[in-house]
Amino acid sequence: MSSDESRATTLSRLRTSRRRVRHARDELLDAEVATGGRDALGTAMLAFLIVTAVLAVTVACFAVWRYADAPTRYPDADYVDAATERVSLLVEADSTDPTRARRILSGATGDFHDSFAQSADAYTQFVAKAGTRGDGSVDGVAVARRDGDSALLLVAASVRVETAKSADDGGMNHLRMRVAMTPEDDVLKVSAVEVLQ
Repeated sequence: MSSDESRATTLSRLRTSRRRVRHARDELLDAEVATGGRDALGTAMLAFLIVTAVLAVTVACFAVWRYADAPTRYPDADYVDAATERVSLLVEADSTDPTRARRILSGATGDFHDSFAQSADAYTQFVAKAGTRGDGSVDGVAVARRDGDSALLLVAASVRVETAKSADDGGMNHLRMRVAMTPEDDVLKVSAVEVLQ
């Protein structure tokens, strides 16, 4: 018998012996469980199940915490609705409505809020003194880009401005604007307005 054949025979006997030992161990475990000498689940298996359950609960708690801690996500329709409402206030003017500037400010945040706040009184006085009436409408709004909870929207609007001196000061004007919307206290507000040429 060659040395290769001898090794192969030895390996085969070793594998057979290991199978017999595993089989005997399984039979011994089954006999101990049947006589009540051992629990059906071994200590190692029980520890494994406990650790697995603790890990599953930990992962679930972490996922819930991350979901609750994540910033509020708004669908595009919310941005469109908020932009339509906010821009409508901007393109309409009414000399008989002294609260318009305050309502514009309540729907504004960031740089736009700061800029408009500086001129809100002058705006109100000018509109009241001139007897200005602006009939405006938002013709279309589309979300151009989103960045986290903020969004940039493109807005098309039409406005006709009348004063006490003239019933029609130049007809209908069509405007295109970029409007940035940012949530503040869970309310979408205008943070920037840029009128496009």
